[in-house]
Amino acid sequence: MNDDAGMAWRESLIFDHQHWPKFQVRPRHYIAHFRQIAALMRNLKIVARSLLRFSGEDPLPLTATAWDPASNSLICAFGPSESRANIELKRLHYTRNSAEDRLESIAAWDAPCPLPSLTHDSILSLHHFSDSSTSCLILAGGDIILVRENPVQNEELVEIVGSVDMGISAAAWSPDEELLAITTLADTLLLMSRDIENIASVTLAPEDVNVSSHVSVGWGKKETQFKGKRARALQDPTVPETIDEGVLSPYDDRCVTISWRGDGAYFAVNKVEEERRRMIRVYSREGQLDSVSEPVDGLEGALSWRPSGNLLAGVCRSSDKIEIVFFERNGLRHGQFDLRFAAEELSKLRVGLKLKWNSDSNVLAVSHPDRVQLWTMSNYHYYLKQELVFPEPASETATCTWHSEKPLSVALSTSGKQTQDSDMA
Repeated sequence: MNDDAGMAWRESLIFDHQHWPKFQVRPRHYIAHFRQIAALMRNLKIVARSLLRFSGEDPLPLTATAWDPASNSLICAFGPSESRANIELKRLHYTRNSAEDRLESIAAWDAPCPLPSLTHDSILSLHHFSDSSTSCLILAGGDIILVRENPVQNEELVEIVGSVDMGISAAAWSPDEELLAITTLADTLLLMSRDIENIASVTLAPEDVNVSSHVSVGWGKKETQFKGKRARALQDPTVPETIDEGVLSPYDDRCVTISWRGDGAYFAVNKVEEERRRMIRVYSREGQLDSVSEPVDGLEGALSWRPSGNLLAGVCRSSDKIEIVFFERNGLRHGQFDLRFAAEELSKLRVGLKLKWNSDSNVLAVSHPDRVQLWTMSNYHYYLKQELVFPEPASETATCTWHSEKPLSVALSTSGKQTQDSDMA
């Protein structure tokens, strides 16, 4: 069995949510597959699930996943890690019975990081092109790699087809798979074709904030606030009592996130500007800056554009709560809802959350280190419909990968920090 092959656990009966069973061996990382979630009028119920534990003497961490809709299998990338500069790409077949047969090797190669500023390289984006059985990996060190499962003559199985010398901070393919948006560590936005040819190069400048038409009415300044007895009654209800300045969250990880609208006409970039505030820029697919978001105190790096196109979802953290906040395409706030953290939970959460809409825009997945919550909206109110809990919390936030053609099929994965405790035991 390969180093990263492991145990598989599966249950196919309809059930209401319950905690995962406990394992006797501390797992390195998990991948859970909920092949179908039944959408009922009042609840989301899981009708089938699988849980796999990858283990071994020195396993590479599970770092990225991508669905292959054509075969209904999951492409899994392992590595690289600080101790092993290698990447292994495997295909996970859920229809096969034994654990050995489920994980099929595609390719493996050395992946030393070309940037001395990074301790090791990391996978920022994994995308699978079903029409050509090709996977594209974007690495933080700057390499753009194609892995062809069926290479023809004069084609390589693994090929570096492009490289960004200054390094990459984020990358995302458009829904039609024709454009690749990349942000670099030199504050540049690149748009590339499917053939990895450069289409546009745009500087991410602090002056981009000037494209905003948002008007500050000064309610946040003490000298402009009316302090009379009837101040609250006289205040315009459409105007907030205070105006946010965009103060950074104390737990902001400075990550950059790119999210495309469902029709591929626009995409958004969430990035910290000059260590002062987070700003969401909206671009057309031609690379034209369309709008920027208004400042929001505590806005973090998570970003997911609802495929139907009307809202962008982000995460906002304050001293006493964490909220999901929504923006319109023009950058204006458009509502929020509270994740309802207990005070003790909030104090322990030191990493950022992740967001991901499913393909039909009906379910928003909120990923935590130890669980993934599924939220739905009805009558402009958001409801927690399901909470999928992992056996043990991971050191990093779980990754959620929705199926592009089956809206209620999702893969969840965790990648624990590469430790030696269980290996040495």
